[in-house]
Amino acid sequence: MQKIILILILATSFNAYSYVDLNLSYTFSERRIEATDTSGNSNPDLGVAISTTRGVTANWAWYIWEYTALEFNYSETDQILKDNRQVVDSVSGITIKKVNSLVKTVVQGAGIRQSFANRKSAIVPSISIGYAKLITSGDTRYTLSQAGTDYEVSLLRDKEVFNSGYASFSLAFRITQLVRLTLMAKTVVPDFKTEEAKNNLTYSGGLSWMF
Repeated sequence: MQKIILILILATSFNAYSYVDLNLSYTFSERRIEATDTSGNSNPDLGVAISTTRGVTANWAWYIWEYTALEFNYSETDQILKDNRQVVDSVSGITIKKVNSLVKTVVQGAGIRQSFANRKSAIVPSISIGYAKLITSGDTRYTLSQAGTDYEVSLLRDKEVFNSGYASFSLAFRITQLVRLTLMAKTVVPDFKTEEAKNNLTYSGGLSWMF
């Protein structure tokens, strides 16, 4: 492995096109769903469910040729659900008063990036494909009530690891000679099941630096 890395370094050290593109981005979204009353109208006094997604992504691309780069990426996303809409089980008499859930997703990837414009262009479109390791974990906490007594139940989500593929499309808008604004759409395909691609789409925006 060390010999391969050394050969790559020597092969690209004399390449006028060799440079690094580092992109950092942040994603955030929030959705609120209000409880409904008996007439079917929204009533926040009866509770609200708030679903929040926060994520950070880092992409490191080493352009070994003018338009082609080796790419390494890392992303971490937290999906948080806070739901205080009360639900009563008529059979057991248990009331679910609150639900707090966290799903953490980590993606580590390596692949090839192909650009379709010179790095000095005002807009640089690119596509990337490669291998990714998808890791999911999390937990869910319930606040329950029965016969006037409140108690909590916690369920731990098993950590799962999937060998996967990824593909992304990005548009980089030049701000200065070294800084660009980058918008990206990316999908991860767990266990290489292509039908899951549409269920793992993420959109992000951030800055990238070339050096």
